[in-house]
Amino acid sequence: MSAIRLARAYTGRDCIVKFIGCYHGHSDALLVHAGSGATTFGVPDSPGVTKGTAETTLSVPFNDLRALEKVFAERGKEIAAVIMEPTPGNMGLVLPKEGYLQAIRALTEVYGSLLIIDEVMSGFRSAQGGSQSLYYIEPDITCLGKVIGGGLPVAAYGGKREIMNWVSPAGPMYQAGTLSGNPLAMAAGIAALTYMKENDVCATLTKRNAELTDALKAAADAAGVPVQVPRLGSMFTVFFSEKEVTNYEDATACDLEAFRIYFHSMLEQGIYLPPSQFETNFISLAHTDEDFAKTVEAAKVAFKKVVESK
Repeated sequence: MSAIRLARAYTGRDCIVKFIGCYHGHSDALLVHAGSGATTFGVPDSPGVTKGTAETTLSVPFNDLRALEKVFAERGKEIAAVIMEPTPGNMGLVLPKEGYLQAIRALTEVYGSLLIIDEVMSGFRSAQGGSQSLYYIEPDITCLGKVIGGGLPVAAYGGKREIMNWVSPAGPMYQAGTLSGNPLAMAAGIAALTYMKENDVCATLTKRNAELTDALKAAADAAGVPVQVPRLGSMFTVFFSEKEVTNYEDATACDLEAFRIYFHSMLEQGIYLPPSQFETNFISLAHTDEDFAKTVEAAKVAFKKVVESK
Protein backbone atom coordinates (compact mmCIF):
# COMPACT_ATOMS: atom_id res chain seq x y z
CA MET A 1 0.00 0.00 0.00
CA SER A 2 2.72 2.49 0.95
CA ALA A 3 4.90 1.51 -2.00
CA ILE A 4 1.96 2.08 -4.38
CA ARG A 5 1.19 5.45 -2.81
CA LEU A 6 4.84 6.42 -3.11
CA ALA A 7 4.96 5.46 -6.80
CA ARG A 8 1.89 7.55 -7.51
CA ALA A 9 3.22 10.50 -5.54
CA TYR A 10 6.61 10.39 -7.24
CA THR A 11 5.33 10.02 -10.81
CA GLY A 12 2.11 12.01 -10.54
CA ARG A 13 0.28 9.16 -12.27
CA ASP A 14 -2.65 7.02 -11.13
CA CYS A 15 -2.48 3.58 -12.76
CA ILE A 16 -0.71 0.47 -11.49
CA VAL A 17 0.07 -2.66 -13.52
CA LYS A 18 -0.02 -6.02 -11.75
CA PHE A 19 0.08 -9.61 -12.92
CA ILE A 20 -2.91 -11.94 -12.81
CA GLY A 21 -2.60 -14.40 -9.94
CA CYS A 22 -0.08 -12.36 -7.97
CA TYR A 23 -0.97 -11.22 -4.46
CA HIS A 24 0.40 -8.01 -2.97
CA GLY A 25 -1.56 -7.59 0.23
CA HIS A 26 -5.19 -6.84 0.93
CA SER A 27 -5.36 -3.16 0.03
CA ASP A 28 -8.23 -2.42 -2.35
CA ALA A 29 -6.16 -1.38 -5.35
CA LEU A 30 -4.33 -4.71 -5.41
CA LEU A 31 -7.23 -7.10 -4.81
CA VAL A 32 -7.84 -7.35 -8.54
CA HIS A 33 -7.07 -10.75 -10.10
CA ALA A 34 -5.19 -11.63 -6.91
CA GLY A 35 -3.79 -15.04 -6.12
CA SER A 36 -3.11 -16.72 -2.77
CA GLY A 37 -6.17 -17.18 -0.54
CA ALA A 38 -8.44 -15.41 -3.01
CA THR A 39 -7.64 -17.99 -5.67
CA THR A 40 -8.05 -20.83 -3.18
CA PHE A 41 -11.61 -19.80 -2.44
CA GLY A 42 -12.47 -19.02 -6.05
CA VAL A 43 -13.06 -15.30 -5.52
CA PRO A 44 -10.03 -13.53 -6.96
CA ASP A 45 -11.86 -10.15 -6.75
CA SER A 46 -13.07 -9.25 -3.26
CA PRO A 47 -16.48 -7.73 -2.53
CA GLY A 48 -16.02 -4.22 -1.20
CA VAL A 49 -13.45 -3.15 -3.79
CA THR A 50 -14.98 -0.17 -5.58
CA LYS A 51 -15.24 0.08 -9.35
CA GLY A 52 -13.23 3.30 -9.31
CA THR A 53 -10.39 1.66 -7.41
CA ALA A 54 -10.32 -1.32 -9.74
CA GLU A 55 -10.20 0.89 -12.83
CA THR A 56 -6.71 2.17 -11.99
CA THR A 57 -5.32 -1.37 -11.62
CA LEU A 58 -4.36 -2.89 -14.96
CA SER A 59 -3.87 -6.66 -14.94
CA VAL A 60 -1.90 -8.73 -17.44
CA PRO A 61 -0.85 -12.41 -17.55
CA PHE A 62 2.57 -13.23 -16.11
CA ASN A 63 5.22 -14.32 -18.64
CA ASP A 64 3.31 -12.61 -21.48
CA LEU A 65 5.50 -9.74 -22.68
CA ARG A 66 3.23 -8.83 -25.59
CA ALA A 67 0.29 -8.26 -23.24
CA LEU A 68 2.39 -5.92 -21.11
CA GLU A 69 3.68 -4.04 -24.15
CA LYS A 70 0.10 -3.57 -25.35
CA VAL A 71 -0.98 -2.05 -22.03
CA PHE A 72 1.95 0.36 -22.06
CA ALA A 73 1.33 1.31 -25.68
CA GLU A 74 -2.26 2.20 -24.81
CA ARG A 75 -1.86 3.77 -21.36
CA GLY A 76 1.85 4.20 -20.71
CA LYS A 77 1.58 7.90 -19.77
CA GLU A 78 -0.88 6.97 -16.99
CA ILE A 79 1.15 4.13 -15.44
CA ALA A 80 2.89 5.02 -12.19
CA ALA A 81 4.44 1.60 -11.64
CA VAL A 82 4.53 -2.08 -12.40
CA ILE A 83 4.34 -4.16 -9.23
CA MET A 84 5.43 -7.77 -9.50
CA GLU A 85 6.58 -10.84 -7.67
CA PRO A 86 9.71 -11.60 -9.75
CA THR A 87 9.17 -15.27 -8.93
CA PRO A 88 5.45 -15.50 -8.11
CA GLY A 89 4.49 -17.71 -5.21
CA ASN A 90 0.81 -16.97 -4.80
CA MET A 91 -0.43 -19.21 -7.60
CA GLY A 92 2.09 -21.82 -6.61
CA LEU A 93 5.72 -21.16 -7.51
CA VAL A 94 5.96 -19.90 -11.10
CA LEU A 95 9.33 -19.03 -12.62
CA PRO A 96 9.87 -16.29 -15.22
CA LYS A 97 10.83 -17.11 -18.78
CA GLU A 98 14.37 -16.26 -19.85
CA GLY A 99 14.74 -12.52 -20.40
CA TYR A 100 11.20 -11.69 -19.24
CA LEU A 101 12.08 -9.73 -16.11
CA GLN A 102 14.80 -7.80 -17.93
CA ALA A 103 12.26 -6.84 -20.60
CA ILE A 104 9.87 -5.54 -17.94
CA ARG A 105 12.61 -3.41 -16.42
CA ALA A 106 13.48 -1.96 -19.83
CA LEU A 107 9.83 -1.24 -20.64
CA THR A 108 9.24 0.70 -17.41
CA GLU A 109 12.32 2.81 -18.08
CA VAL A 110 11.12 3.70 -21.59
CA TYR A 111 7.79 4.97 -20.24
CA GLY A 112 9.11 6.60 -17.06
CA SER A 113 7.22 4.18 -14.78
CA LEU A 114 8.63 2.72 -11.59
CA LEU A 115 9.31 -0.97 -11.03
CA ILE A 116 8.20 -2.27 -7.63
CA ILE A 117 9.52 -5.72 -6.79
CA ASP A 118 7.48 -7.53 -4.15
CA GLU A 119 9.78 -9.95 -2.37
CA VAL A 120 7.54 -10.47 0.64
CA MET A 121 7.55 -14.17 -0.21
CA SER A 122 10.78 -14.62 -2.16
CA GLY A 123 13.05 -12.32 -0.17
CA PHE A 124 15.73 -14.37 1.64
CA ARG A 125 13.91 -17.52 0.51
CA SER A 126 15.07 -17.55 -3.10
CA ALA A 127 18.51 -16.11 -2.31
CA GLN A 128 20.33 -13.82 0.12
CA GLY A 129 19.66 -10.91 -2.23
CA GLY A 130 16.18 -12.08 -3.18
CA SER A 131 15.01 -13.08 -6.64
CA GLN A 132 16.10 -9.72 -8.02
CA SER A 133 19.72 -10.73 -7.37
CA LEU A 134 19.28 -14.05 -9.17
CA TYR A 135 17.88 -12.38 -12.28
CA TYR A 136 20.03 -9.23 -12.09
CA ILE A 137 17.11 -6.81 -11.88
CA GLU A 138 17.46 -3.42 -10.18
CA PRO A 139 14.02 -2.21 -9.03
CA ASP A 140 13.03 1.29 -8.00
CA ILE A 141 11.28 0.03 -4.84
CA THR A 142 11.53 -3.30 -3.00
CA CYS A 143 8.99 -4.70 -0.52
CA LEU A 144 9.92 -7.28 2.15
CA GLY A 145 7.84 -9.08 4.76
CA LYS A 146 7.92 -11.24 7.88
CA VAL A 147 10.89 -13.32 6.73
CA ILE A 148 13.19 -10.41 7.65
CA GLY A 149 12.04 -10.70 11.27
CA GLY A 150 12.27 -14.45 11.65
CA GLY A 151 8.48 -14.68 11.37
CA LEU A 152 7.54 -11.83 13.68
CA PRO A 153 5.13 -9.15 12.36
CA VAL A 154 7.51 -6.83 10.55
CA ALA A 155 7.72 -5.50 7.01
CA ALA A 156 9.75 -2.92 5.12
CA TYR A 157 10.00 -1.16 1.80
CA GLY A 158 12.90 0.80 0.40
CA GLY A 159 14.20 2.20 -2.83
CA LYS A 160 16.31 4.75 -4.59
CA ARG A 161 17.17 7.82 -2.55
CA GLU A 162 15.42 10.32 -4.83
CA ILE A 163 12.20 8.30 -4.53
CA MET A 164 12.38 7.61 -0.79
CA ASN A 165 12.96 11.32 -0.13
CA TRP A 166 9.28 11.79 -0.98
CA VAL A 167 8.29 9.85 2.15
CA SER A 168 7.30 11.79 5.28
CA PRO A 169 8.91 13.36 7.27
CA ALA A 170 11.55 14.04 4.60
CA GLY A 171 8.92 14.59 1.92
CA PRO A 172 5.21 15.21 1.38
CA MET A 173 3.94 11.60 1.05
CA TYR A 174 2.27 10.59 4.32
CA GLN A 175 2.82 7.22 5.92
CA ALA A 176 2.26 5.82 9.40
CA GLY A 177 1.91 2.46 11.09
CA THR A 178 0.83 1.39 14.56
CA LEU A 179 3.56 -1.24 14.74
CA SER A 180 6.25 0.62 12.78
CA GLY A 181 9.61 0.30 14.48
CA ASN A 182 8.32 -2.12 17.13
CA PRO A 183 11.39 -2.85 19.34
CA LEU A 184 10.76 -6.60 19.59
CA ALA A 185 10.32 -6.98 15.83
CA MET A 186 13.42 -4.87 15.15
CA ALA A 187 15.52 -6.99 17.53
CA ALA A 188 14.22 -10.17 15.90
CA GLY A 189 15.02 -8.76 12.47
CA ILE A 190 18.59 -7.94 13.36
CA ALA A 191 19.10 -11.41 14.85
CA ALA A 192 17.53 -13.22 11.91
CA LEU A 193 19.41 -11.29 9.22
CA THR A 194 22.72 -11.61 11.08
CA TYR A 195 22.29 -15.36 11.43
CA MET A 196 21.38 -15.79 7.76
CA LYS A 197 24.40 -13.82 6.62
CA GLU A 198 26.91 -15.51 8.92
CA ASN A 199 25.71 -19.07 8.26
CA ASP A 200 25.04 -19.00 4.51
CA VAL A 201 21.50 -20.19 5.15
CA CYS A 202 20.15 -19.58 1.64
CA ALA A 203 22.82 -21.70 -0.05
CA THR A 204 22.24 -24.55 2.40
CA LEU A 205 18.48 -24.52 1.86
CA THR A 206 18.86 -24.34 -1.93
CA LYS A 207 20.92 -27.53 -1.88
CA ARG A 208 18.55 -29.35 0.47
CA ASN A 209 15.50 -28.25 -1.47
CA ALA A 210 16.97 -29.66 -4.67
CA GLU A 211 17.45 -33.02 -2.98
CA LEU A 212 13.87 -33.07 -1.66
CA THR A 213 12.18 -31.96 -4.87
CA ASP A 214 14.21 -34.36 -7.01
CA ALA A 215 13.02 -37.19 -4.75
CA LEU A 216 9.39 -36.03 -4.92
CA LYS A 217 9.51 -35.80 -8.71
CA ALA A 218 11.05 -39.27 -8.92
CA ALA A 219 8.30 -40.67 -6.68
CA ALA A 220 5.60 -39.14 -8.88
CA ASP A 221 7.25 -40.41 -12.06
CA ALA A 222 7.53 -43.92 -10.61
CA ALA A 223 3.82 -43.88 -9.78
CA GLY A 224 2.89 -42.55 -13.21
CA VAL A 225 1.50 -39.26 -11.91
CA PRO A 226 2.28 -36.25 -14.15
CA VAL A 227 3.61 -33.40 -12.02
CA GLN A 228 5.73 -30.29 -12.41
CA VAL A 229 7.96 -29.39 -9.46
CA PRO A 230 9.46 -25.91 -9.90
CA ARG A 231 11.86 -24.86 -7.15
CA LEU A 232 13.85 -21.82 -6.16
CA GLY A 233 15.95 -21.47 -3.03
CA SER A 234 13.81 -22.89 -0.21
CA MET A 235 10.55 -22.66 -2.20
CA PHE A 236 8.80 -25.31 -4.31
CA THR A 237 5.40 -26.42 -5.60
CA VAL A 238 4.09 -29.77 -6.75
CA PHE A 239 1.77 -28.93 -9.64
CA PHE A 240 -0.45 -31.75 -10.86
CA SER A 241 0.00 -30.91 -14.52
CA GLU A 242 1.47 -32.52 -17.62
CA LYS A 243 2.88 -29.22 -18.89
CA GLU A 244 5.02 -26.47 -17.42
CA VAL A 245 3.10 -23.91 -15.37
CA THR A 246 4.00 -20.41 -16.54
CA ASN A 247 1.05 -18.28 -15.41
CA TYR A 248 -2.24 -18.14 -13.51
CA GLU A 249 -4.21 -19.79 -16.30
CA ASP A 250 -1.85 -22.77 -16.31
CA ALA A 251 -2.02 -23.03 -12.52
CA THR A 252 -5.82 -23.08 -12.42
CA ALA A 253 -5.87 -25.72 -15.16
CA CYS A 254 -3.99 -28.19 -12.93
CA ASP A 255 -5.69 -31.36 -11.68
CA LEU A 256 -7.17 -29.99 -8.45
CA GLU A 257 -8.84 -33.29 -7.55
CA ALA A 258 -5.45 -35.02 -7.69
CA PHE A 259 -4.04 -32.34 -5.42
CA ARG A 260 -6.93 -32.85 -2.97
CA ILE A 261 -6.22 -36.57 -2.74
CA TYR A 262 -2.49 -35.93 -2.40
CA PHE A 263 -2.95 -33.31 0.32
CA HIS A 264 -5.28 -35.42 2.47
CA SER A 265 -3.13 -38.52 2.11
CA MET A 266 -0.05 -36.57 3.19
CA LEU A 267 -1.98 -35.09 6.13
CA GLU A 268 -3.15 -38.52 7.25
CA GLN A 269 0.51 -39.59 7.31
CA GLY A 270 1.57 -36.62 9.43
CA ILE A 271 2.83 -34.32 6.66
CA TYR A 272 1.08 -30.95 6.79
CA LEU A 273 1.29 -29.14 3.45
CA PRO A 274 -0.30 -25.85 2.37
CA PRO A 275 -3.95 -26.85 1.74
CA SER A 276 -4.13 -25.44 -1.79
CA GLN A 277 -2.59 -26.07 -5.18
CA PHE A 278 -2.04 -22.32 -5.32
CA GLU A 279 0.24 -22.03 -2.27
CA THR A 280 4.01 -22.47 -2.22
CA ASN A 281 5.87 -24.87 0.06
CA PHE A 282 8.87 -23.68 2.09
CA ILE A 283 11.59 -25.65 3.80
CA SER A 284 13.70 -24.39 6.69
CA LEU A 285 16.75 -25.35 8.72
CA ALA A 286 14.37 -26.89 11.25
CA HIS A 287 13.61 -29.71 8.80
CA THR A 288 15.83 -32.74 9.32
CA ASP A 289 16.95 -35.50 6.97
CA GLU A 290 14.44 -37.73 8.76
CA ASP A 291 11.67 -35.22 8.02
CA PHE A 292 12.54 -35.23 4.34
CA ALA A 293 12.74 -39.03 4.20
CA LYS A 294 9.32 -39.31 5.86
CA THR A 295 7.90 -36.77 3.41
CA VAL A 296 9.12 -38.70 0.38
CA GLU A 297 7.81 -42.01 1.70
CA ALA A 298 4.45 -40.39 2.42
CA ALA A 299 4.40 -38.92 -1.08
CA LYS A 300 4.87 -42.38 -2.59
CA VAL A 301 1.70 -43.51 -0.81
CA ALA A 302 -0.14 -40.33 -1.79
CA PHE A 303 0.79 -40.59 -5.46
CA LYS A 304 -0.39 -44.22 -5.46
CA LYS A 305 -3.77 -43.07 -4.13
CA VAL A 306 -3.99 -40.48 -6.90
CA VAL A 307 -3.51 -43.26 -9.47
CA GLU A 308 -6.06 -45.52 -7.76
CA SER A 309 -8.65 -42.73 -7.87
CA LYS A 310 -8.59 -42.53 -11.68
